[in-house]
Amino acid sequence: MYGAGNIGRGFIGKVFAQSGYEVCFLDIDPVIIRAFNEKKVYSVHVVANDTDYYETIENVYAVDADSDQAIEEIASCDIMATAVGVNILPQIVPNLTCGIRKRMHDHNRPLNILLAENQIHANQMVREWIYQELTQEEQDWTEENLGLVEVSIGRMVPPLAPEERLADPLLIAVEPYCELPADRVGFKGGIPKLTGLVPFTPFDFYIKRKLYLHNMGHAICAYLGWQKGHVYIAQAIEDIRIFDVVNKAMQHVAQALHKEYPQIPLEEIEANKEELLLRFRNKALKDTVIRVAADPIRKLRGNDRLVGAAIYCLSQGIDPNSIVTGIISAFNYINPQDPNSMDIQRSLVEFGIKQTLKIVSGMEEDTALGRMIVNGWYSIKE
Repeated sequence: MYGAGNIGRGFIGKVFAQSGYEVCFLDIDPVIIRAFNEKKVYSVHVVANDTDYYETIENVYAVDADSDQAIEEIASCDIMATAVGVNILPQIVPNLTCGIRKRMHDHNRPLNILLAENQIHANQMVREWIYQELTQEEQDWTEENLGLVEVSIGRMVPPLAPEERLADPLLIAVEPYCELPADRVGFKGGIPKLTGLVPFTPFDFYIKRKLYLHNMGHAICAYLGWQKGHVYIAQAIEDIRIFDVVNKAMQHVAQALHKEYPQIPLEEIEANKEELLLRFRNKALKDTVIRVAADPIRKLRGNDRLVGAAIYCLSQGIDPNSIVTGIISAFNYINPQDPNSMDIQRSLVEFGIKQTLKIVSGMEEDTALGRMIVNGWYSIKE
């Protein structure tokens, strides 16, 4: 398990352990590594409005991701996953490449890597990066034996309070939801038996559903919640005006998904939307507006959850007016404790909304969406 953070410990590593595997976590945090190797177990606190219990995850250890031992772990493991974040993913490619090369020469058996990064086409990106480091012979072997499997991470894992983290650096809190959709056609040498695994094709549906339905609705709830002074997501979604915008925005995406994937019933997509709205109400998670709103520059990129969702809806002939409301609220997110938020505000003061939209989202003002955002921005500033 490359990455022992929230998703690594709270979801994928837990899935591996509960599926019968011994789990090696690769990480660079010496506190985490030491705690794993001293305890060999860790606790997962499962919380919801109507449930609260602890699970003990056993048969685990950790290795420094920058060590030679990490290369051997990649070369010899039965299955692997990454959960390091899109920005860090390129930085681990050299280690992945060394491990794959050693696997080819020393073990010569297939390897499936679950990419838990919630990035559309993460498999293609990683394969291109790896191939740059391989000889033609190694590329040929990799094409036949390396499965880069996109998975969709829907489980919400908020950060613990500092005192909880200090008491137990391995403790993690999660919601009960534990479905793990995966790209069926990405596996090499058969599909493993993993707890909660849902192999599916075409997998782009799940990636878009996660990013444009789940992450988009979550983000809009946070940005509108900040404007209303709410501390927690569960409080914000109970605000009827916020709920109305979030619900309508998610409905836009549900309709767009059904238009592109008519084989998926609209009722099924809407049922997922309703389940998400219910999960947003999970007070026990204590998920904060600030956490979900963090890093608005990334969330406003043209291929990310807000602008990307609106572009997607327009591509399917759906008017994304409620998503545009959320986009405007993200540009209007003024949090002095969030450097990216203040970068956007400085850009707005210096250049105005039209140029800032282009800088942050790559969006020209004379596009259909650009006009909607600019007009909406000016309407709230009048």
